[in-house]
Formats: sequence, C-alpha cells, structure tokens
Amino acid sequence: MSYPPLPYRVTDPDVAIGLMREHPFAHVLTGHHGLRATRVPVIADVEGGSPVRLRAHLDAQNPQAQRLDGAPVLVAFSGAAAYVSPNWRADKSKGGTYDYEEVQVRGRARVVPGLEFFVQLIDDLSALIEPQHAEIARCPIWRTTQAPRGHIEGQVALVTAFVVEIESVETVSKLHQNFPEADRRSVAEHLSRSHRDEVRAISAKLSRNA
Repeated sequence: MSYPPLPYRVTDPDVAIGLMREHPFAHVLTGHHGLRATRVPVIADVEGGSPVRLRAHLDAQNPQAQRLDGAPVLVAFSGAAAYVSPNWRADKSKGGTYDYEEVQVRGRARVVPGLEFFVQLIDDLSALIEPQHAEIARCPIWRTTQAPRGHIEGQVALVTAFVVEIESVETVSKLHQNFPEADRRSVAEHLSRSHRDEVRAISAKLSRNA
C-alpha cells in the first residue's frame, strides 16, 4: 500500500517549485519542543532545477525556536483547495471530497545568526511576495534599505532565522483523477461558478486535465 496514491503524486520538481513560490505562506511543523506548528513565509532555494533548501524565520520567543538547530522539520505549502459535493458529479452515488494541491518538504533545520542572512531573507521574501499583490497598489518592491536606521539591526535580535536542508519533497495534486471524465468535467463546471479564487483555480486545473 502506498500513500499518497500514485495518481495524485507529482514528481516534476517544476510543479513543486511553482507551488512553493505561488503559496509561500507555509506551515512549519516541529516535534522537538512538543508538537507545534507556525505559519510563516518561506523561500525555496533552487539549484540545478530542484529545490535544495528553505529559508525562513520565527519569532525568537516562539517555543519552536528553542533548540531548533539540528531539529527535524516538516514544512507544508498549501495550494488551492475546493470542496466537491456529490451533487456536482454526473454520477452522484459517491461521497463528497476535497480536491487540492500541496507540497510537503522534510529536512533538518540549521539556525543562521547574523544581520547579513536576515537582510537577504527579508529582501528575497519581498521580491517574491510583493509582485503577487501588485493589483492593490503600484509601488516599488520594498527593501530593507528603506527601513529607518537601526530598525533591521534591532529586529535581528528578536527572531531566529534558519534554513531547512531539504531531504525530501512530496507534491500532491488531487484533482479527481480516479473519476470518469464526465464527472471531472461536471465538477469543473460547477466549481467555475464559485466566488472564491482558489476554487476557480481548481476548476481551471480540472478543465485542463479533463
């Protein structure tokens, strides 16, 4: 028995990279200080076409930051998701479910102290995330050089910056692959009526795969 089921597994690293960059606000899960999760923005570094490490930071007062160096870490990037009612399929005899996409990254954390790493991390996060919200206001990408003198230096003492050296990447794309084409088309058409962007995103993916 294998999990996730084979039809849902995606081995193309470009798919994982794209999802991690489109949805960088990820859950960082650890068990070294009790089972805990914190949601933070995360950068995925790519070398040779594959993700090799993650970069992020936690509030230094967060229990997860204590003894983080060397701890095993799971980072979960959640893509779009949509509930699917049985009523939206051509065959209405099977129960409801969720279609979704996600990337789970496992590795070990390495704490990286100092100003240089933190500045690069914040600038890289701004460069990744701010263009995703450009429709709100046309502004240059914010950089740490715009902060008041001493502000960034003061922030370094308040956070624990770290990298996760990647050991495994698991990408899941569950898009009604185990249902007949008629069901996938019907679900896609129903989901396209939603007012939720992520639901319409699932509809578009289903339509491409139908």
